[in-house]
Amino acid sequence: MDRRTVAPRPSVLSSPPAIAAAGLLALLLAMGIGRFAFTALLPRMRDEGLLDIDGAGLMAAMNYLGYLAGALWAAFSRKADPARRLAGGLAASVLTTLAMGVDLGFGGWCALRFVSGVASAAVYVYATGIVLRSLADAGAAGWSAFHYMGVGAGIAVSATVAQRLGDGALAGWRALGLLAGLAALAVGAVLVPRGHKASGAGGAGAAPVAPAAAPGLGWLAAAYGLAGFGYIVNATFLPTILRSQAGTADAALTGWLTVGLAALPATALWVRLSFRCGVYPVLIAATLIQAVGVALPVLATGVPAALAGAALLGGTFMGIAGLAQWLARVPDPHLTARRIGLITACYGVGQIAGPLLVALRGRDAGFALPVLLAAAALVLSALLLEVSRRRERLG
Repeated sequence: MDRRTVAPRPSVLSSPPAIAAAGLLALLLAMGIGRFAFTALLPRMRDEGLLDIDGAGLMAAMNYLGYLAGALWAAFSRKADPARRLAGGLAASVLTTLAMGVDLGFGGWCALRFVSGVASAAVYVYATGIVLRSLADAGAAGWSAFHYMGVGAGIAVSATVAQRLGDGALAGWRALGLLAGLAALAVGAVLVPRGHKASGAGGAGAAPVAPAAAPGLGWLAAAYGLAGFGYIVNATFLPTILRSQAGTADAALTGWLTVGLAALPATALWVRLSFRCGVYPVLIAATLIQAVGVALPVLATGVPAALAGAALLGGTFMGIAGLAQWLARVPDPHLTARRIGLITACYGVGQIAGPLLVALRGRDAGFALPVLLAAAALVLSALLLEVSRRRERLG
């Protein structure tokens, strides 16, 4: 009998394309749908009397508060099990999206949006960690750009579903929840087992990493917080803004679809550009371009201006996030998590402030002032990034 051992054939599910595709689906379900489906469905919820602008602002703020809490929980947890937290985040994101399809009243929906925010943060942090580590181990880090396309893909999916609604907003939530559930099954099959391997490899016996002297990032954190405020008003209310203006009402959901399509390749393009021109110059340029995109829908009339603004918003917001987090990194992975947690907290505070401003101004105040304040915040963010470049010497 031939007793020669045969090396096991690698599973298709462990290939770099499968890992990157699972990462894309993770961000699609937890961020593009779990987080931003609210933007696509809000106009229909208003039309059906389920929600007004005041309530929408408060509900959005609850979601962003949950995301802030989830990001800090992930960043400062010790001995977390990535596989278990990823699986829990996937399940919670799917269930809270489905449950939004039931009329639970304002309080019930606010609670769901908070939990959904926590789940979005958990999936983003742990799925991204598993994907990037797995691709690096396989010598295929270039596939990571595919992972970050998930946010834009999810926004495009939510906009498409919202455009084709026939049975009302609640049916739209349920349809998106079912799509998220299918995506979660694929993500669980590929990434959860790899998360178990990662937690097993980095156990108590791992050698501690010596703390590294890290430059401060106060100016970067302040700039990133302003960027959170700068993008979130449009990212929450863009279809509603376009519906409220003469000449752009018919382009409301097309505008949100444009945001998603523009976001698909954006992170990869900005990162590649940063290799050539430097991280700070590219980050400052992206922030100023986003300021123009945010202001366009209220400064210029007509569908072309609205769609141009949507494209500039979608083409920059994930790139800004990726480049800012790159600047916060240091050799010590634990310290990196804490530093990213700090700037994410600042970003989260900015995100919460935007919808709250809309809610406090009331249903009849319009969107022009919050949108222009958001654009001004982005200009100030770019100025603080230049201060950070000169003083903090990151990157």
